[in-house]
Amino acid sequence: MLAGLAAIVVLTAYQGFAEVGQVFAAAGWGIALVTAFHFLPMVASALAWRAAAESITRSKVSVFLWARLLREAVNGLLPVAQVGGDIVGARVLTFHGCGAPAAGASVLVDMTLEFLTQIVFTVIGLGLLVANGGGEMTSWVAVGLAVAMLAAIGFLLAQRWGVFRLLEKLLDRMAAFFDWPALGSLANLHDTVMTIYRDRRAMTGAILWHMASWILGAVEVWLTLLVLGADVSFAEALVIESLGQALRTAAFLVPGAYGIQEGGYMLLGVHFGLAPEIALSVSLIKRVREFVLGVPAILVWQFIEGRRLLAAADTTSEEGA
Repeated sequence: MLAGLAAIVVLTAYQGFAEVGQVFAAAGWGIALVTAFHFLPMVASALAWRAAAESITRSKVSVFLWARLLREAVNGLLPVAQVGGDIVGARVLTFHGCGAPAAGASVLVDMTLEFLTQIVFTVIGLGLLVANGGGEMTSWVAVGLAVAMLAAIGFLLAQRWGVFRLLEKLLDRMAAFFDWPALGSLANLHDTVMTIYRDRRAMTGAILWHMASWILGAVEVWLTLLVLGADVSFAEALVIESLGQALRTAAFLVPGAYGIQEGGYMLLGVHFGLAPEIALSVSLIKRVREFVLGVPAILVWQFIEGRRLLAAADTTSEEGA
């Protein structure tokens, strides 16, 4: 994480702090507009998650939206390999009447569908890149896309063949060995996942909402570029966003893809004739948005967790007395 943050500083210094600062100053209140616009793709993602979980839970849309906000905040701001937020999201669902197996299964299915629709989104971006004359970049993207497709197929087959049954057994043994009964609460995880997948109407709705979220993300990048004064088409913005997000996903071991995202957006932006400082600013504005929306969400979550911990301690004290 520290190396990634250092890379962002180095890239900004290389382009010139003054030049990047001028780009930000010119954007002005447009940055706030872009930040507010992000709620649209976030709502679409929350609706996709709720659609997938429709057969196992009746939690309100607001619950899924809050959980989705936390998922993005934790994955984007904390050193959790971009997956810790998904665990937090599942935990939030359990606060609102959703059992642990249902919450965990819904997150696993939602992550899978999000990844699969991202591949489709990347294919669209690759097609537009080829039409634009992507050159050597096209071959690298195609190789990465082929690897992603193989990974997706492997993950789906693993789910089908019962990989979560192995996880259930592992958790049961850990719960017994360490005397942590909470770990054993994910019994029937595999069966719950399969129940979700069998609801074809729910799967169709979730896929459509996820695709809407990816497209709205491209609109967000297009709006960001307009705010920065760049003259680009929506198709070009879609290529930048689709391939930029693919690069971020590939770099999941780097917390928040710090440095990786910035370098990727600069490379893609320059390909479409953008000034390097503007291409870099697109990524930096995303960072500003993550900070503005994510930090308050994490603080509220910690407050909620603190209250629950204190309440549990008080209950234990009363039982002991």
